[in-house]
Amino acid sequence: MKKASAILIFLFLGLCGYSQEDTLQAKLILIGDAGDFKGGRHPVIDAVRQTQKLDKKTTVLYLGDNLYTTGLPDEQYSSYDIRRSVLDTQIAIASGTDAKVFFIPGNHDWDKGGRGGWEAIVRQQQYIDSKGGKNVKFYPEDGCGGPVEVSLSDDVTLVMFDSQWWIHPYDKPGVESDCPYKTPFEILNQLEDILSKNSKKLVVLACHHTFRSYGIHGGYFTLKQHVFPFTDASPNMYIPLPVIGSIYPIARGVFGVPEDLSHPAYANMIRDVEKVVKGHPNVIFTAGHEHSLQLIKDSTYNYIVSGSGTKHTRVSPNKKAQFISDLNGYAVLDISKNKNVDVSFYTVSDSIKKAYNSHLLNFSKLPQEDTKKDEPVVAVPYAADSITVAANPTYAAVSGTKRLFNGSNYRDVWAQPVKMKVFRVHEEMGGFKIGEMGGGHQTKSLRLTDTSGKEWTLRTINKDITKILPGNIQGTLAQDYLQDFISSAHPYSPVIIPPLAKAVNVTVATPRIFYIPNDPALGSYRPFFANTICLLEERQPIAKGEDTKSEQKVVNKLLDDNDNHVDQEAFLRARLLDFLVADWDRHFDQWRFLEKDTGKGKLYYPIPRDRDQAFSYSDGVLVKLASENLIPFLKGFRRHIPGIQWLAYWAKDLDRNFLNSLDSATWSRALANFKTNLPDNVIDNAVKKLPPEVYALDGALISEKLKSRRDYLPKKGMKYYRFLSKQVNVVGSNKNEYFKVESAGENLQVRVYKKTKETDSAALVFSRVFEPGITKEIHMYGLNGDDIFDIDENASSKIKMRIIGGRGNDTFNIKGDIKNYLYDLSTEKNVIQNKNRTRLRFENSPEANKYSTTGFNYNKNYFPNLNVSFNGEDGFMAGIGFARRTFGFRKEPYSTFQKFNTLYAFGSGAYKFNYQGEFNQVIGKNDIVINGEMAKPTLNNFFGIGNNTKVANNKEPLFYRVRYNYVNGEVLLRRRLGDVLKIYAGPRIFNYWNHLEDNSNKILNAPSLVGLDSINVYKTKTYVGGKFGILLNNVNSEFMPTRGIYWNTEVNALGGINKNSKPLTTLTSDMTLYSSLTDPARVVSILKLGGGHIFSKNYEYFQALNLGQNNFLRGFRKNRFAGTSLAYGSLSLLVKLFDTKSYILPGSVGVIGFDDIGRVWAGNQSSKKWHNSVGGGLYYSPFNMVLISAAMGFSEEETLFNLSIGTKFNLTF
Repeated sequence: MKKASAILIFLFLGLCGYSQEDTLQAKLILIGDAGDFKGGRHPVIDAVRQTQKLDKKTTVLYLGDNLYTTGLPDEQYSSYDIRRSVLDTQIAIASGTDAKVFFIPGNHDWDKGGRGGWEAIVRQQQYIDSKGGKNVKFYPEDGCGGPVEVSLSDDVTLVMFDSQWWIHPYDKPGVESDCPYKTPFEILNQLEDILSKNSKKLVVLACHHTFRSYGIHGGYFTLKQHVFPFTDASPNMYIPLPVIGSIYPIARGVFGVPEDLSHPAYANMIRDVEKVVKGHPNVIFTAGHEHSLQLIKDSTYNYIVSGSGTKHTRVSPNKKAQFISDLNGYAVLDISKNKNVDVSFYTVSDSIKKAYNSHLLNFSKLPQEDTKKDEPVVAVPYAADSITVAANPTYAAVSGTKRLFNGSNYRDVWAQPVKMKVFRVHEEMGGFKIGEMGGGHQTKSLRLTDTSGKEWTLRTINKDITKILPGNIQGTLAQDYLQDFISSAHPYSPVIIPPLAKAVNVTVATPRIFYIPNDPALGSYRPFFANTICLLEERQPIAKGEDTKSEQKVVNKLLDDNDNHVDQEAFLRARLLDFLVADWDRHFDQWRFLEKDTGKGKLYYPIPRDRDQAFSYSDGVLVKLASENLIPFLKGFRRHIPGIQWLAYWAKDLDRNFLNSLDSATWSRALANFKTNLPDNVIDNAVKKLPPEVYALDGALISEKLKSRRDYLPKKGMKYYRFLSKQVNVVGSNKNEYFKVESAGENLQVRVYKKTKETDSAALVFSRVFEPGITKEIHMYGLNGDDIFDIDENASSKIKMRIIGGRGNDTFNIKGDIKNYLYDLSTEKNVIQNKNRTRLRFENSPEANKYSTTGFNYNKNYFPNLNVSFNGEDGFMAGIGFARRTFGFRKEPYSTFQKFNTLYAFGSGAYKFNYQGEFNQVIGKNDIVINGEMAKPTLNNFFGIGNNTKVANNKEPLFYRVRYNYVNGEVLLRRRLGDVLKIYAGPRIFNYWNHLEDNSNKILNAPSLVGLDSINVYKTKTYVGGKFGILLNNVNSEFMPTRGIYWNTEVNALGGINKNSKPLTTLTSDMTLYSSLTDPARVVSILKLGGGHIFSKNYEYFQALNLGQNNFLRGFRKNRFAGTSLAYGSLSLLVKLFDTKSYILPGSVGVIGFDDIGRVWAGNQSSKKWHNSVGGGLYYSPFNMVLISAAMGFSEEETLFNLSIGTKFNLTF
């Protein structure tokens, strides 16, 4: 009987287990920070395999930091194989099962938040995609920010976004990318849309960075870290440092590092995402980042931290923490069919333990949204088939001032009532099914599907610029003028394009104009589209069964295989059409490419889209001025084609990728054919596609301009050809190629062949003739594969060749008379057969073979740079400056930057010139920095040497003014170590001269009063020597820093080269620490500490170390104290009071407070006095781009006032 009972109990339990298993609708396994092995294995992944059923209901989610420490390296790094094997282990967790595996990225995957992050994350994605199979995916793709929505079951949606993209400070996909959502604003909009669609489902929101934590990133430190601070770095380093050890935990807890929740950028991301999530109680937050396990209940939300996949660190208890563990492990969410959600945490050490299990929620009982509150007012349905309406009459109802500055533009067109058809979503063309909402930077769009399954796009013609404006401009006169500038775009221009495109053999969509009524069938999109004018067009104007690719995917296809090509002549035709209609907005996302199979590979044909900026034109004063320098691509649709290279600005990389094989003969022929194919009647008929009411206004003028631009285009097009051809990339692929360079008369012929085992020249894949009068440099990239670079012995040219071998064992046979630079990895088995006139640039880093499809930058001029100031000593001053930045091959962050500034003091007639020049990576990886300055004369003071010098009561302030002249110059060799540290050294020259007549009735008229030699003071003195310095600089803004450190230490050693000059050696060190708690910063503390010493016994008065209004001691006059040594400290607070909502001049208003202390030492003088000054004032920063400050400094001697306008506080001469 007992045996039978036991069997019955066993069967009952088994049935219960079966029943319980049957109720499970989804299982989500959360593994974070799993990016390394432990003892050659991965215990957490092994534990998951042992404890979890991996079937079609199961999803494994890796929560970022999938690889330590800098993500997946390039294949040529020695660490590649071990890093790859970690990924292989993660991918294999569900091999042989039906479980799904998703990876999302973390900061370590983004090159540990470094400059190479975007490349590293794309490498990791491509590797996972190639190895993972259909059930293994990496999201979001291509380095985009997300969000990505995946259905785990009928009731469960997983939403993934890349939190590192959000806070990454370096290059990442943005507004020019192929990403579906390009900005934080667009990501948040899409997240809101996803949450609304899934309001009755459970939503698991996943990213790498946790939104709550009681670990290190949350700023929680135990007593152990305060007393033994080194134990975080090494568990056994019990070196007691009480008090001192507390500095780091306190500072990090308050200010945070970029990966801490308290860091402003991180905190802003949390704030913005949670603002969207608020009101959606069906959301569970999941993340890694902290190397611990945590379940936190805060308000109504659950936050799961599962980040101890490899590492484990401490975590502090808290009343909001339902569970914490500092052991390795993972978390599991079980969601049942009756909508119960349970969470389990498993720890993995010597054994596998289910450490915690709890019921989280039942989402069948979630409160329902009040859908009525957001319903638009129900309008009486518009019954007619057509309506007469203006696009936007407000653009015509503007003042004469606005017309003067912003132009007349197309205001009359926007205000012209036009008869158009009414669009009914369920009736037009048999009815449409509504998809998702999208949009560009300024318009809104709705994706539709017709009854045949073809996709269409409905896009508004009115634009709202609010979401692309910085917050400091919104609600201001600037926004008003920028919104008004939309009147420079022609609202109906897209309808003119199809006939023009057809005539020149360019494929485009054919838009139709509709009025969208307040149609209930629009559903939740009704508030966005009701009562608007829209364009309806095919999303992809291709035949059924055909496929298109984005620009980035086409580039990847070209790089993968030399059998794939873009039809470059077709792309040129499309670009000539852009030039004809003055369409400057042609970034990456404005293109699709039709893919056709040639039998050998893929051929891609361009399909341009979104013609919102065609015919853009403004005759306003502001645009005319701005288009000369600031925004030169806005010269507009004029009869001629001014600045064609700037018209192409937003397509600068596209053109270099997809027009590189076309020589001048091809361009000339294409330009001639383009003109021939656009006779007057074609242009006239195209323009007549405008609504009749609009054609009557400006149709004739548009036709006239088009004909004129058509006639100018052959000449202007060749000008752009020459601009493009100054430097050309010839790019191979990841297969094998043979590069052949030969002379072609006076020109240079470059051919690239597909290389096979049988022959080096199986098929010609690139051929172009280069003219030395046009082309200055050719860059040949082999990329992957075993490539051959062969420069024939008869090849002779002034064109410079840069040959970048790429991965693989390459062969270089460099003959001929050409200046060559050869780049490759020194650890590969490359063969150099000949190297005539060749400089080798081999490195042991794969960076030698780096290739980028987005590497081109336009040189930039900055003019004018203005500074204006007033203070009691210098009087009124004003200055103007000019700067120029240029770019070159592998010159980071730029090739050269030169700045020239002037400053003039009106009251005294003194002037100053300053030059700074940076020439990067001129000598290997070293930079050249040139600084020069001349003052004629200076407006310094001199009160004598010492800490206790007195100011005579019977002397006017100007008595202590010293008006000498000087020229200073230095040429420095600089080495940058990372992004923040610079070391520099080089020769310096200083020349001093003085005139008695400039110093009449001043202290140098009687120099013996302050211990100076009256004869020596007026002798010319010239010094030559050197300078050595170390600069640490990671401030977040050169204009108005709110975080970071600027610390400069310099040694100057000068020798006199005439008998009047004596040697001088000095050491100075100045540190400024900026800190703030929020971003944007409301309170900024600025701590300055510094000092210096002169090691020479006999130095001149103008060489002394000084304290005063112009250096570290506000409230005292300039150079008030001079000595052999100095020390100072200063604490300033900048408190932003409010942002002005001024319509005309908005900006930030705040107060300044400061407390300065300092002193000097001189010779045997005895003084214990430290001089102190305090003060404060106001600052105002219009648009947060210009700084206006007014401050008073108070000391025991003076009350001084300073007013500055420009880019600096407390500007002095």
